[in-house]
Formats: sequence, structure tokens, C-alpha cells
Amino acid sequence: MKKIQQSLTYGLLITLTMAVWALLILTQTISGLEGETLRWRYQARGELASSAPIVHVDLDVETVSYMGDRPWDRREFGVLCHALLGPGQARLVGIDIILSKFGAGALLDFERAREGNAFLGRIVEAFPEQIVLAAAYTGIKSAMPDDSYESSVLPLIRNGHDDPEAAPFPEAPSFPIIKETAGRLGLADVDEALTAGSIPYFLPAFVQTAGPRFALHIINGARRHYEGILNQPEVVVQDDRLTLVDASGWDPVSAPLNHEQTLFSLGIEMFLAAHNLNADAVSIDSNVLTIHRGGTVFRRVPLVAKQSVEVNWFEGWKFAATRNRISMQTVLRKADALAEAARMEDACGVAELEAWFERFEDKVVFVGPVDPQLKDIAPTPFNREPVPKVGLHANLYRTIESEAYVRRSDLSETLLILFVLTISVSVLAFRSGWARLLAPLALLVYGGAASFVFAKFHYVLPLLAPMGSATMASVLCIALKLGSEEWQRRRIKTLFGAYVSPKLVEEMVDSNQTPQLGGVESEITALFSDVVGFSALSEELSPGELVGLMNEYLSAMTEVFQGESGTLDKYVGDAIVTMFGMPVWIEDHAARACIAAVRMQEQHAQLRQQWANSGKWPRSVIEMRTRIGINTGNAVIGNMGSEMRFNYTMMGDSVNLAARCESGAKTYGVYTMVTESTLHAALATRSDLNYRKLDRIVVKGRRKPVIVYELWDGTISLEKIKACKPIYEAALDRYFQGEWVAALAGFEASAELEPARDFAPTTPSHLLAARCLEFIEKGGPEEWDGAYRLKAK
Repeated sequence: MKKIQQSLTYGLLITLTMAVWALLILTQTISGLEGETLRWRYQARGELASSAPIVHVDLDVETVSYMGDRPWDRREFGVLCHALLGPGQARLVGIDIILSKFGAGALLDFERAREGNAFLGRIVEAFPEQIVLAAAYTGIKSAMPDDSYESSVLPLIRNGHDDPEAAPFPEAPSFPIIKETAGRLGLADVDEALTAGSIPYFLPAFVQTAGPRFALHIINGARRHYEGILNQPEVVVQDDRLTLVDASGWDPVSAPLNHEQTLFSLGIEMFLAAHNLNADAVSIDSNVLTIHRGGTVFRRVPLVAKQSVEVNWFEGWKFAATRNRISMQTVLRKADALAEAARMEDACGVAELEAWFERFEDKVVFVGPVDPQLKDIAPTPFNREPVPKVGLHANLYRTIESEAYVRRSDLSETLLILFVLTISVSVLAFRSGWARLLAPLALLVYGGAASFVFAKFHYVLPLLAPMGSATMASVLCIALKLGSEEWQRRRIKTLFGAYVSPKLVEEMVDSNQTPQLGGVESEITALFSDVVGFSALSEELSPGELVGLMNEYLSAMTEVFQGESGTLDKYVGDAIVTMFGMPVWIEDHAARACIAAVRMQEQHAQLRQQWANSGKWPRSVIEMRTRIGINTGNAVIGNMGSEMRFNYTMMGDSVNLAARCESGAKTYGVYTMVTESTLHAALATRSDLNYRKLDRIVVKGRRKPVIVYELWDGTISLEKIKACKPIYEAALDRYFQGEWVAALAGFEASAELEPARDFAPTTPSHLLAARCLEFIEKGGPEEWDGAYRLKAK
């Protein structure tokens, strides 16, 4: 009965915890924090390469200084577009600046403004399918046919704005910049409500309008443009068209009274224009925006909330000048210089400037403000500080180009994950001994899986709510369990479960003392060893043969390191974890660990010979080898574990680094890898070690680089060591300095002299040569400091 009551209590506690976190999900209370976890996943994934031929032309501080303060003469944008699409032969130009009448300002000379607008309009008319101009729902009021005004507010379908005839027209360029048949518009709006946080992720994919609003937009622009020219102008309806006509009968502009139009987000509109498509190629339903080309489906863009699209951030915003970032004032100056050279019939100057413009050939050019004073900025997943928003639309283009659409788990999937993870972790947390460590491991595995799924498949799994619910439920239940158990029962379990030795238990009982958790910090040398290919080996042997083989191997290895005052931490299958320097302090623990590693390799060589001579073992046993990693540093040593069961062991970053050296040795094809701290400490007392500098690396899970060395044992030919080492280390120095070609030549030379090339799956020379070749072909890492970041543990 008592167990049933306890189970019901724990079940109720877990259920209440899940209910609390489910409520937080439903009320979107934690949506901002969940967005922050998405930023972490972007950071973990890193920036992605894209085939999109995008170039940014920046309206920066230098451009503002060149053009003068706002309002800017629209002629400058006409010159820019003509230069990019003419001499530059760009595929497309998109301007992420709203060139509407509201941005013209009162300070600009009206005649000059009229001429600038007309010039830009002629350029748009000359390249009607290659220029995309920004529009936005900014809240500015516009005129209606009945002389009333309506506010230009983003009409979201989820808010009930599903009637195209009731949808307002955005703030946008008007006549003469765009006309009925010339001028593509792209929405620059962000879906602020879906974006929950400061980083913009969602954009309205489209807005559909119908009715007279577009015609009014054009007519009002024309009335403003022809102000002072028209004689008593008025707007009349003629043959289902709105026409601007004056008293003399002059009617310069008309537009269809009922005009259906779909306005796409700037990135989508530029994608359509770049592929010679228009709105007729697009079909829309509640879940997907489908783009057709040549009668087949070209792209299927998933929609969120029936209308919006999520941007997959391929990259942040790099402030350093690159070939893909050019100041607008530079382009304008080059365009002016080209025009002057042509006027002066300077053939050499024309040729030189035309060659400069070749960088834009067939490129998709995004023009946008980057000066922070222009305030069109926001953070990105890769930039904490606000950066230009034009990068948002460029990343939407990349998202569609690469079809790397971000998808998220729906509410039912989220709640299911929360339920399964909370129950699973809670059950694991109730286990005793080492099994309890599976609970935090399950959380780490889920967190890693969420990061992997996003990086690999662009799928966003919920992170904060499931992990928060699982952690809270486990902590509360464990606290309740520990508080309800009787002290005597816990003491007995501790006495007889903490130590294996009956004599030790007897001494503790006699002294009425219970072993305590905790430890001391001390400098030690940690050694990790593992049998290479043990999994494959175990498949070939029967259980009895495998046990006999491993007992013989582990006994021999243990005898070696104990002979050097090493302390066994644990056996993990075929792996051995050993510490030097505790519990009994020895001054030369680093040297003893290195000598132990050398003798373990030599002892294993003798075992291999014995196994070969016996004639009863398969080749996999005869060729079996040991891989060893060693590091020296501070660690915590003592009784570690739970209050129910614990071990005398070591813990800390230096221990983890030793483990990474053991696993990392596989990458280089070496069998004993030691860190710089270990080697230097060992050389202080032992000068007879054979070694070579291997690399400077950053192991997975750490940030600081570490220099690692290969330690050679007596089974390796000394002549081969002397031949290979100087050539390899000279090439390594070149490699550290970023001289990839020279380093490659050196590594190719040392590869022929590698001592282990006859039996190792690879060698350091082959690995480093391949890495140099990759850097030569693709470019080395930015801000190279000589440290290579290992991707695997």
C-alpha cells in the first residue's frame, strides 16, 4: 500500500510539472526564451554556404556623405541601377529603401526631385523585370476614392484580413518611378508577432490586394509629379480606368480601376525576378506557396500561419569589406568615371572601368542602408548587435534558392515530446547507482539531437519546455524521495553498497562512520587507453574466448602501469582509465605516465607475438593495437558518485582532455598522444623519450587550443624516427604560419618516411597534407591561429 501511495504521489508531481510547462507553451510565455535557444542552435550549426550569386551594395556612411543628407536625389538610384544592369550586366537589382513620396522630403528642390524621379522611372522602364523596389506597410494614411483616408497597416490573414479588396496598399514608389506595366515591388515588412524576440525570423510571404487602391497610388503619384503643369486636374472614371485629366483635356496617366495584385516579400520577389518569373507563376494555398516554371513545380515554400515564411539564416552580417560587399558611393563614382571616359573617348579608361564592373555580371544585387543612423537594423542569430536588415531578405533568397526551409514541430508534437522526455528522465532519475547518470545524459542527448536535427534538416524541435519540465520533475521527485526515506535504511544501503571490500565495510561499521562524497584538487596525470577495433574483434570471438583474451590483456597492462605507481580508476570494457600522482603523491607522475604508456605499447607487442605463435587466434587479435591518451593538469580526486554508491575516481577538464587525446589519436593514425603539459613535465626528469610535435588542436568541448605530441615506443625504428621527425616538424611550422603550399610539400615528403605507415590506417603526414590541400582549394580558416578544431570527440 505504501509503495502504491508513493507511486501515486510521484505520478501526481510529474503530471503537475508537465501541466505547468504545457501552460507556458500554450500562453507563449516562454516563446522569447525558446527563440534564444534557436539562436544557440544557429551558433552551433554555424554559417552555411549558398550557391545564390548575391552581392550587397551598401548605402553606408561614405555614400551618405557622397549624396548628402536626406532627402536623397532619386537620380542617384537611377544611375546606380543603370550602372549595375548596363555595364555591370547584373541579373537583378533590389533596392531595400522605400522610395515613396513620403521619403522625398520638403527640403529637396521640387524640380530637381521631379527630374530625379523621372530619370529613375526611365531606368525602371528600361529594365522592367530586373529592378525590384521595396514597399512596406508603415501605417501611413493614403487617400481613398471617397476622399477618405485609410492606414497602411500590414493585412495579416490570421487577424481576419483575408479579403483582397479590403487590403490597403503599402507605402511604395509611385509614378513616374513605377507605372502600370513597369516596376516590380517587394515587401520589406517583418512579421513582428510571429518573430517573438529581437531577432527577425518571419516575413509576410505575400499580400493580395484588389480594387482601385493601386490605381489611386499611381494617380496620386502622377498628380504630385505634374503639380504646376496640369491645369485644374481631376480624376475621372473612363472605361473602367482611373484617368488623370486636366481642363485642357490632357490625360497623361491612367490605371485600371479594378486591379488584382499579389505583393511578395522582397526576397521572394527577387527570386522570381532572378528566374524570369512573375506572380502568374505562383499558386498559394493555406500551407504552401508553390512556384512553377516550365509547367512543373520549381519551388514549394512552406507557409506559417497561412501567410508568412520563416527565414533560414545562412549567414550573419560581416563588417569586413569583401568582394560581396561594395559601397554604393564606389559604384556611383565608377559610373560617373565611366561616363566621363566615354565622353572623352578614352578607350583605355572605358575598358578599365568596364572590367571593374564585371564583378556584378549575372549577380543578384541587394541595395540597402547599412549606416546605423538610418535605423534599418536588427540582430541576427550570429550577431548580438543590431546589423542591417537587408541581410534578412538576402537570407530569404538563399533559403528559397537552396530549398533549406525551416520547419517547426507543431503543438501536438511539442506536447508529445514534453511528455515522453519528462517521463523518461524521471524514471531514469529514480534508478540507483550509475544508472541515475543516464537521466542527465538523456537530457544532453536530447539537446544534442535537437541541435543536430536543426543543423542537418533545418527542423526546430522544442528545447526549453521539454528539458525544463524533465529537469524540474526529476529534481522534485528525487528531493521528495530522499526526504521520505528513513535515515537508517539509507545508512545501511550506503554501508554495504558503497565499497566492494568486506574488510572496509567491517571497519566502517566498527567505527560507526559512513563514507562521504567529495574530494580534493591536485595535479595528476590521467591516462586513457582503449583497444582499437574492439567492437569488430568481439564479433569474431565467442564470449568465452573474448573474456579470456581481455583478462590476459588487462592483467598485462595493469601490471605495467602499476609498476610505474599508476592507480587504476576503472575498467570500461576494454578501456582502462588510470591516474598517476594520487592517492599517493609522486613528483614525477608525468614522466611515469609516459614511461607506462611506452611500456604498455611494448608489452602489447609481446602479447601480439605470443598470440601469433599460439596459432589459435584470428588475424584481428594478432594485429590488435592499443591507443593511449595522456594529459597532466589539476583535477578533483576522491569519492565521486551518489550518496548510495560512489567510486574513488578523478574528475575535471584535464581528465576530459586526456580522454579526447585517446580518441583524437585515431584521427592522426597514432597510438600514443600526449599533451604539451605532460611532455614538458616528463622531460624535466626523463630525457630519453622519443616524440614529435603533432599538431595544435581544439578538441571538441573545449575552446582553448592545446599542442599535442606523438610518443614513440621501442617497437618503432629509431632510424625511421630520425628521418621523419625533422621534415614533418618543419612542415608543421609552415602549416602553423598558414603557408599551405610549402606545408603541403613538406608533409608529402614526410609521408614517405612515416614510421607507422605499414600498419596504421593513416598517418599524421597524410592527414595534414589532405588538410593543407583542402585549405588551398577552399581557403583556410579565417583568423588562423594554427589551431585546428576537431569535429569529433
